[in-house]
Amino acid sequence: MTVALSIVEYNTKDLLRDCLKTIFSQKWQNQVKVWVVDNASKDDSVLMVKKEFPEVRLIESKKNLGFGAGHNLVFKKANSDYFLILNSDTKMGAGAIDGMAAFLEENPDCAIASCKILGFDGYLQPNGGDLPIGLALFNWLFNLELFGSIKASFHRNDKSYYQNAHKVGWVSGNFMMVKREVFKKIGFFNEDYFMYFEDVEFCYRAKKAGFEVWVNPNVNILHLSGGSQDDPKLRQWLGEFRGLVLFYRQNFGILASYFIKILVYLAIMVRIITFALMGRLNYAKTYAKVIFTL
Repeated sequence: MTVALSIVEYNTKDLLRDCLKTIFSQKWQNQVKVWVVDNASKDDSVLMVKKEFPEVRLIESKKNLGFGAGHNLVFKKANSDYFLILNSDTKMGAGAIDGMAAFLEENPDCAIASCKILGFDGYLQPNGGDLPIGLALFNWLFNLELFGSIKASFHRNDKSYYQNAHKVGWVSGNFMMVKREVFKKIGFFNEDYFMYFEDVEFCYRAKKAGFEVWVNPNVNILHLSGGSQDDPKLRQWLGEFRGLVLFYRQNFGILASYFIKILVYLAIMVRIITFALMGRLNYAKTYAKVIFTL
């Protein structure tokens, strides 16, 4: 089988180097072609790739296109059975590419899959969950999982969720393997999302088209959360909330998006108060920045 591995990066030269080393240090059973899209970096990432990894297919963008639009450049050029979307701040687990490709071959109904993701410290990093609709959205916005077992949430943080392979609502673009037929049927990433939520929106369209999305914890990688950004918590939370509002506007209409935005403001206020009372002032301040930027 052929696998097009796509990495979009911006000013992550050292992290990208480490990531590529873990890819090329392994021998793969499948034919793997590695693509790197550089989003107009200023840290000599391009020179590093050209000098140290000449086998990489490099695309140099003249401006920062964002996550989805960057990967779309690869999707349009590559012709492979599988496409693996990977962050530059990751380290590839042993046999991860072959393991995930084999999993998709063995499960023909599964068209999109992610793996178990661990931080560089070895702790689990949740990377999937239920689509942000109904109870799953409400539970996530107001952190109701803190009060007991939650059966539905946009972000599933419980370890048991990542113990066995199973169908899910969505998986993260940190590591996402996609069968070629998905792109043929629903198209590529929605470029209206600059960064964050494009993976959720993509999985939503795929599921509407009849494809299944799975988590396969038998494959794992390491991920330095936020390693490719400054102020990663602010970027993530702001990106997710903006993406959520856009997702509702595009799929459920303008009135639904207004309602969701009000709900988001309420949830952020609750989070600010809660974290302040807990003494976690850095989180409270970051959420305050979000509410004034959203």
